[in-house]
Amino acid sequence: MIFSMRPKLLLLTTLCFIPTIPHAQQFSRYDDLRIRAPEYWRPVKVYSLDLSAGGSYMHGNVDSAGYYGRMDFSRILNEKNTFFIQAEENRVKFGANVVMDKTRGAFLYTYAVSPHLNLYLSSTHGRNKFLLLKYRTANSAGICYHRLLQKNSADHMIISVGPMPEYSSYKTGTIERRFRGAARLIVPLRLSDYAQIGADFMYHPLISDFADYRT
Repeated sequence: MIFSMRPKLLLLTTLCFIPTIPHAQQFSRYDDLRIRAPEYWRPVKVYSLDLSAGGSYMHGNVDSAGYYGRMDFSRILNEKNTFFIQAEENRVKFGANVVMDKTRGAFLYTYAVSPHLNLYLSSTHGRNKFLLLKYRTANSAGICYHRLLQKNSADHMIISVGPMPEYSSYKTGTIERRFRGAARLIVPLRLSDYAQIGADFMYHPLISDFADYRT
């Protein structure tokens, strides 16, 4: 059962390419909310607010219940300044066991220096009970280059880079502070007016050891 304030008019298919690493590392190395690039938000004159929520319940040999909620908010201050907020929460329980319990949120502010260049400030926040992650925040500031791939098209190729300090605390009492870099590449490919594929690749290496990275 799903409720949404925004009608779904088009189906957008996105392929995310991830480097080959062990499955356990894929699951645990990155759990922050990947906020949408500004070029891929719905165009508005002042602001947009999208809310969605869903839930499920099953009673039988094993009782299960779950819910999901999400918020997307954008605000255009003027032609150069815009900020975006995304947040979501997921919880799933089978019997007495909670198999998913996580909350994630992200903030993005952009300043348009030129038609093809933005300065950005981003901040992510989250927790994940399954990973024993009590709280994590990662904050980044940098530059973003974007350009249309084709004339009369709204599809942008986007490259962004910047530093990204990261703080994580776990329920085991462990606290980690890392200084990472943040790089992002988005390359879309439009197949028709109603179908699109592409790659959205993020790379967050530890500055002191590039072998330690998040994707």
